[in-house]
Amino acid sequence: MTPRTTRVLSGSAAAITVLAVTLQIIPVRVSLPEAPGIAGPLPTPVVDPSEQAAALLAYEELVRANPFDADRKPPNERFVPPEFRSTQQQARPADQPVAPRLQLFGVATGPMGAVALIDANPSIPGAEIYRLGDRVSVYQLESISDTEVVLRGDSGVRRLRLIIGRSR
Repeated sequence: MTPRTTRVLSGSAAAITVLAVTLQIIPVRVSLPEAPGIAGPLPTPVVDPSEQAAALLAYEELVRANPFDADRKPPNERFVPPEFRSTQQQARPADQPVAPRLQLFGVATGPMGAVALIDANPSIPGAEIYRLGDRVSVYQLESISDTEVVLRGDSGVRRLRLIIGRSR
């Protein structure tokens, strides 16, 4: 660096330092706009007691269940709040199981045992994780191997094979 560049940089650093010290010593006054005062408490929305009771009954099962209980069994059907249910789900009776298209995306083995990634629920994007004994739609997961899972249901045995080498 040339001596002139060094002097310019040193002078700039000194000027910035003086400016910073000045701003620390002299407080900057900021004027705040005046806000109108609040006349009283904000009105609370009126809730129909029958709607509130219906909502409480709809979620009562979730509130009573202890999701952290080690002995808890997973539900046969995933809970979907009523406002998110499709019209097809609401129209179909719960006792009529429908066998959806099942697809095996992967298998993994860890300290908790083997798991399978199966796309079994069309209302949930992507695959879900299932362990041995879990319900997969109308089937029960019976076995998991490196490239295949075996599902057993009322309609018989169904095997899902992992397609290796296919890009997804």
